[in-house]
Amino acid sequence: MSDSNAEVIGRIDIVLEAIAETIDEGAFPEIGYFGSSKKNVDYSDLEGYIPIEDTPSYIDGRKVESAKTIAGLVYGLTRFKEHLEQKMSMSLRDFYYMHKVKHVQDVLKIENQTETNRLINLCERIIKHKGTSIPREEFGVVSSPKGTFYGDVTLTDLSGKRLNCNAAGEYGWFISSRPSDVHIHDINIDAAIFVEKEAMARNLIELGLPEQMSVGMGSLFGQPGRNMRAWIRRLSDNEVPILVLADMSPWSLRIFSTIKSNSIELSNIRGLATPKAQLIGLTTRDFWRKKGLLQGIEHSLETMSSSDIKCERQNQNIPAISQDETLRKENDVMLKKKRKGELEAFKAFGLPLSDLKQLYINYLKVKAAAYDVKLI
Repeated sequence: MSDSNAEVIGRIDIVLEAIAETIDEGAFPEIGYFGSSKKNVDYSDLEGYIPIEDTPSYIDGRKVESAKTIAGLVYGLTRFKEHLEQKMSMSLRDFYYMHKVKHVQDVLKIENQTETNRLINLCERIIKHKGTSIPREEFGVVSSPKGTFYGDVTLTDLSGKRLNCNAAGEYGWFISSRPSDVHIHDINIDAAIFVEKEAMARNLIELGLPEQMSVGMGSLFGQPGRNMRAWIRRLSDNEVPILVLADMSPWSLRIFSTIKSNSIELSNIRGLATPKAQLIGLTTRDFWRKKGLLQGIEHSLETMSSSDIKCERQNQNIPAISQDETLRKENDVMLKKKRKGELEAFKAFGLPLSDLKQLYINYLKVKAAAYDVKLI
């Protein structure tokens, strides 16, 4: 058993033993935790979302619903412990089906996976080490790998295999569920570019840009999962400049803000925010500023839908966007213009592939230089 598994099992045992002792003494268990809402979270440019642990919530065993929650916690923590001892992982869906065992279902009466997901989130808030929440991945609860990374970075993954991310397949390395446990041997890139859309990232890899520009290329596959955000943070902690290339849309501002600042819901999980990340595009300045890099394809912009506009208005109340001068201005301009641009817009120039490649290179170099990142 690994030292990290043993540590988590030890923390689980502490909670289970405390509940058992309370019941043995004839008392009702009461479990305190800190919730996830704006009142429990602060925002900082330097750290992203920060949990404020001033006013705890309590699970009071004297109440029927709370008693059910405590029973669910005991069952869930027991299953986590069992899997960790056997060095096994489980998916969110696995955990849900563990509650379909008849005698468990008869007691807990779980209706859908939302309930079991909430239970896992609650466990993350209750099980702590040195005052910091232990993420579900440390319990062995993992999501399907989401996101890839291509570039000259050598590492040993959780299987114990040593590999180079530019030789792990056409997309590169599928990001581990627990990047914090991946051992990085060597980094030979000048920056890492993370692209919202898989097709764009794949094109840049196919054109040989990672090798030619000495950069890593990550594909976010839309909103990045926890594993990808943790990997981005690890690279940043290793002094790799982080550049994000996304659509010019209100939804993409949320994607970037999540990378940079984490989220309110997961503010208790550290290591998911990368405050040094920079948004290099697409930006409103590309299309509407004099000599904008994409001014020639302004005609390719699309009209925003009602849901896009609603999203922009909601962005005005999201601290990571409204309190970031750059993101706030981007959101305001889009709301005024009511137009959006997609990464595929580069194709609207109608250029031969050799010229398109040079366009990508020039764009990335100029945008990176604005943040004092020099690309070759």
